[in-house]
Amino acid sequence: MVVIRRATEADIAAIAAVGSRAWASNIFSFEPELPGMRAHVGQAFQDFAEASFSHVLVAEADGTVVGWGARDEDNDYISDLWVEPAVQGQGIGSSLLRAMKSAIAEAGYAKARISTHARNVGAIRLYQREGFEIVEQGPEWSTSLEREIDKVKMLAELG
Repeated sequence: MVVIRRATEADIAAIAAVGSRAWASNIFSFEPELPGMRAHVGQAFQDFAEASFSHVLVAEADGTVVGWGARDEDNDYISDLWVEPAVQGQGIGSSLLRAMKSAIAEAGYAKARISTHARNVGAIRLYQREGFEIVEQGPEWSTSLEREIDKVKMLAELG
């Protein structure tokens, strides 16, 4: 059984590791891997986890973090949603997304926002199944890829 809970400081390493693995398993299916990219992104996930774990919800199965989502400023924007590659497709992303939307609604927001790479069709399908609609598509700077990419921005009505 998967439990969704607030992250603690003890989860920092797992948050960074799951994020790095999920990012790499997905992005390299449609983007080239440049030298040093994995190390750069791994450090970015570690820095994020250390600074922002209090804004993270983790999905835990049998005592192991298998996914996580974040609102890095506790606003209406879901900044991150990552699931361990070996357990993707088992409903963990949906459970995290629903929990994130509930937290956003509880904070008083009427809508939730999320964005992703326009070529990340799996994530887009997941977000659409969970009530998000594409409201914008266009170029945006990617810090992790260090270049401009095509992104989609999505919105879900809450309530």
